[in-house]
Amino acid sequence: MVTVKKGLGVSLKRKEDIRLLTGNGQFTDDIEKQGMLHLAIVRSPHAHARIVNINASKAKKLPGVVAVLTGEEALQYSGPLAPTINIFNKVPEVYAIAYKKVRYVGEPVAVIAAEDRYIAEDAVDLIEVEYEVLPAVVTIEDALEPKALLYEEWGDNKQLESRTTIGDIDDAFADSEYVFEETITHNRYTGTPMESRVCIAEYNPGSKKMTVTCSTQAPSQVRTLIAQTLQMPEHNIRVIAPDVGGGYGTKLQANAEIIACIMARMLGKTVKWTEDRVENILTGVHSRDYTCTVKIGFDKDFRITGLQAKLIGNIGVDGTCQAPGTPALSVAGAYFPGPYKVPVYDVEIIGVVSNKAPYGAHRGYGKDIANYPIERMMDIAARKLGISPEELRRRNFIKKDEFPYQQISGPLYDSGDFDKLMDLVMDKIDYQNFKKKQLELRKQGKYIGLGIAAMLEPSGAAVFNGIFNGYQAATVRMTPEGHFQVLTSHQNIGQGVETTIPQVVSQVMDVDIDDIRFVYGDTDITPYGLGPFSSRGATYTVSAVYEAAKMLKEKLLKIAGYLLKEDPENLEMANGTVRVKGTTNPEAAISLKEIGNKVYLWPGPYATVPEGIDCNLEATYTWTSKVVKWEPDEHGRVNLYTTHPTGVFVALVEVDIKTGLVKVDKFVVSHDCGTIINPMIADGQIAGGIAHGIGGVLLEDLAYDSNGLMTNPDFQHYLCPTAMDVSDIETIHMQSPSPFTPLGTKGMGEGGTIPSPAAVANAVEDALSPFGVIVKDLPITPERVLEWIKQGEMQNVKS
Repeated sequence: MVTVKKGLGVSLKRKEDIRLLTGNGQFTDDIEKQGMLHLAIVRSPHAHARIVNINASKAKKLPGVVAVLTGEEALQYSGPLAPTINIFNKVPEVYAIAYKKVRYVGEPVAVIAAEDRYIAEDAVDLIEVEYEVLPAVVTIEDALEPKALLYEEWGDNKQLESRTTIGDIDDAFADSEYVFEETITHNRYTGTPMESRVCIAEYNPGSKKMTVTCSTQAPSQVRTLIAQTLQMPEHNIRVIAPDVGGGYGTKLQANAEIIACIMARMLGKTVKWTEDRVENILTGVHSRDYTCTVKIGFDKDFRITGLQAKLIGNIGVDGTCQAPGTPALSVAGAYFPGPYKVPVYDVEIIGVVSNKAPYGAHRGYGKDIANYPIERMMDIAARKLGISPEELRRRNFIKKDEFPYQQISGPLYDSGDFDKLMDLVMDKIDYQNFKKKQLELRKQGKYIGLGIAAMLEPSGAAVFNGIFNGYQAATVRMTPEGHFQVLTSHQNIGQGVETTIPQVVSQVMDVDIDDIRFVYGDTDITPYGLGPFSSRGATYTVSAVYEAAKMLKEKLLKIAGYLLKEDPENLEMANGTVRVKGTTNPEAAISLKEIGNKVYLWPGPYATVPEGIDCNLEATYTWTSKVVKWEPDEHGRVNLYTTHPTGVFVALVEVDIKTGLVKVDKFVVSHDCGTIINPMIADGQIAGGIAHGIGGVLLEDLAYDSNGLMTNPDFQHYLCPTAMDVSDIETIHMQSPSPFTPLGTKGMGEGGTIPSPAAVANAVEDALSPFGVIVKDLPITPERVLEWIKQGEMQNVKS
């Protein structure tokens, strides 16, 4: 018996996995073209320096080297990098290949094209560059009290600065029964996708057309950035993205890709650049890296009276052109209140540039920055108030009947039920028995802890003044044989869209998903649109596909009614046919294949399509959100996100007080992403996100010395979690459909990463509470844990 695969809410296996797991996928680095040249990049060994002179004579003499290009020479082929985003911040003038000055270790200063990669890499060592070394700006303190300016024309090292105040925060704190203040920091880390960036650029001098094949999340936006940077007509550029081995927000820009395009255009040949892992860690997109001082007031019933936050982010060399990260700090400013009711709010945001690598997105984009301080603060306050972390959160949660909820900081929350989420997760872990077990194990010298973090994940960003501005087009097309193609610019980067998008169409058309093909990754084929960032697939792409499918369904029903001589209102689609509702009479039905053949082929559209209906069997729909608000109000508040998935995450940990090692035993998650398309894929997204969060809180740290040199740019020293480090994960799904999307769907790609660091940190504090340990800097390494225990023991002795 053949199993029919269709519909929403079904855990169908991913269609793409057979291809990928059997080695039949094609990634950019798999592609080889005849006569293709290979590129290697000469990178700065200094964090901050002026380029005095570049001598490439030795490299040019190396057999097999075809060309060497410096930043100054590249000016005749390219302007400065086009900005990816410009929202409330300064935009620097920077180039794909450094011109006059370098601002971080690893910044490109020259590029070599050779007959093979080995020759190109050998030639790198033959390039002689003379530098005038300048003082390095590494820390936030360095940037605020500058011994050097990265961009002299700015007059300071601040790329972003803003403040929002709603209500009188001083009065709120004065009237509060309790006021607590803490400074909370977060380490710098990155996405480490399985596949690093790769770019193949082909330029035809005769047609003046360029084809760029690259590992990107956003083919349409990359095409635009290339056109604007190289000052080429965009219609002459084609961007192809084949299989992409992960993105997580780290593949939304075009900076190194521009170098390949410049070389192809200059040489009139096909060139290929493949980023190695050291380059990826050293110069790829970084995130987090901030200090946040949080002050929070409570009344006598432990309800929040006011919230104040001062966030200072170290955004590295730039977060607008080389990567789009600077506005993530503004997003954080809008989401510090999280799932809680806050009557008075004051937030100051500062983003400082430094001589670290570019700042961008990594599975969170500001939502993570907002979540960690507030969820840490709720635990710290609960401990000082003598109330359980669970109860303090409950007293301040937005309630189910208050949705849609207008948060004081601007966002409009669509739907949710935080109390129910807390019920689900606390019932699953049996909280009271856990606390009894905790006390018993402490007597045996074993220390376990439980940490809670509530989560709110703004999804589906629509950001003005940038390439992330909030719309999505989709075309649904039926073939003459009655099968379907879905065309969008929504790139598959491993999130399962070759399965979930066909599930949406199968729901509308009542056909097997194997009769539906998802087409993506080619700007010459798909409608212009935006890629998978900000968990926007289930918000924007699904909505566009669903509406386009409905339009096509309506057209097919009208054509079928004409052919069957029935009122279309009396017809339905079922198992690949259109039939009279409720009948099994084959004479009162027509297959989709028959419709396709009759319209496209025999006898053709003039005899089969009723008047007033387009004869093409396809429909295109562009979806935009009705709740996005770009016009700032009197406080400067906007609403950039349409949906807000929610969750409560609980981490269970064990800490070895002799070694300082933290082991995450289990995560229990209650999660609400609205209408679920594929529960199995949803589970996978949450698990993958938690793995990223565990890495960030326990292991990963992009460490720089005082000269701006990264000390761990490889997997021997930059520690990513393995299967041994990722705990068991149990997920309970709850569905609160969004009123702002046609199917009630919400995004969910970032939800696992956002709260998991706070949950683990809170659990470690809970485990080590007898020692008075407070988690300070991240990651929570064994060395730090031992030091905190020692400090706690000394404090207890003094007390």
